[in-house]
Amino acid sequence: MVLIERANPTDRADVERLIAAYHASESMKPRPERITWAVEQVLRNRVGGVLLVAREKRAVVGVALAVYSPSAEHGRLLLVNDFFVDPAMRRKGVGRALATRLLDEAKAMRVERIDLEVTPGTPLGRTPSRIADSGPAASCAPGPVP
Repeated sequence: MVLIERANPTDRADVERLIAAYHASESMKPRPERITWAVEQVLRNRVGGVLLVAREKRAVVGVALAVYSPSAEHGRLLLVNDFFVDPAMRRKGVGRALATRLLDEAKAMRVERIDLEVTPGTPLGRTPSRIADSGPAASCAPGPVP
């Protein structure tokens, strides 16, 4: 059974590995210095947000990185920047568990809207679209978020 929890500094290497794998899977060149910087911003609370890991036994098999942004238009906004599950662990409920915990964290932060950008060309089966089915506080749109 998968365990979802907030990442801690000891998870850093696994989180960075999974985010790099996510970027590569989307035909982007992973930029380790950027990945390290983004992970550090959330881990050290330099920006509001949440960094979740999914664990199967002791292995980190999934990651969700989202940042908080106040918006005059949308109120409290949580932007999901990275969401990835190790391909070997897909179709086993890991992504759903990450999305569910992300929604719980958003509710605790009193977030009014969650945005998730889906890269053009991403097959729908690989999209964590359950976030979009979770009610009016969430949205999932193909392409850039308006």
